[in-house]
Amino acid sequence: MKTLLNGSLNLLKKALGKENSAPQTFFEVDEAFIAQYELAQAKTQMEASDNLLRRQRHYSLYYLLQNVDIQKGDFAEAGCFRGLSAYQIGRYLKQKNFKGKFFLFDSFEGLSAYEKDDLPPEGIKNQDEKRRYFACPVDIVRSNLKEFGFIEYLKGWIPERFKDAADKTFSFVHIDVDLYRPIKDSLEFFYPRLAPGGVIVFDDYGCAYFPGARKAVDEFLKGKDDFFLPLPSGSAFLVKNRVYGLGDGV
Repeated sequence: MKTLLNGSLNLLKKALGKENSAPQTFFEVDEAFIAQYELAQAKTQMEASDNLLRRQRHYSLYYLLQNVDIQKGDFAEAGCFRGLSAYQIGRYLKQKNFKGKFFLFDSFEGLSAYEKDDLPPEGIKNQDEKRRYFACPVDIVRSNLKEFGFIEYLKGWIPERFKDAADKTFSFVHIDVDLYRPIKDSLEFFYPRLAPGGVIVFDDYGCAYFPGARKAVDEFLKGKDDFFLPLPSGSAFLVKNRVYGLGDGV
């Protein structure tokens, strides 16, 4: 564990340009989170693409999971790539003896087509190549997540397979599909099926290279009174119909 912590701390210090400084937050030395995140990376072959912002997004995900009533409904993820976040979610649910279903919706063929709202001001070169970068065959994802028997894999372009879970209620939804149209479609499906107090996490909300993500969320949530919080890491989350008082948490 000490070697694991040292490796993670060195990565963070390098990213922050503070190689010789002491830790300034518990995030940097949170043993439970680091162990789970490093395990998820190894299980899904994602170590090489590790970076500070992704760690921060998963840190938020890790603690949001612990504050959701998993008895209120099923879990879902739209966009799973190799299963990094799905592994973290699945491991937590397994530890809690989860009796429901965890639905994974993905094309397993990469991103859907870019639309005008998805293009940053400088544009995107090699769009087809970038879309294919996020492709991972479903058999690999199944192998990566094989220890979680409660996962159901629904292969297809969003929103094709949503109908297969139309009768479900959800406690927790993780949306990581990057682009305007599939995010909007995901919200239109999951939001009315989200239990009161349920959480939706938006992995790409504040990512400058996916401007359609923020546009889709902002448009959908306009006029709604749910608790919504954008995070500096680029992600954001909402808690449905929950009013906060002094000292309340998620």
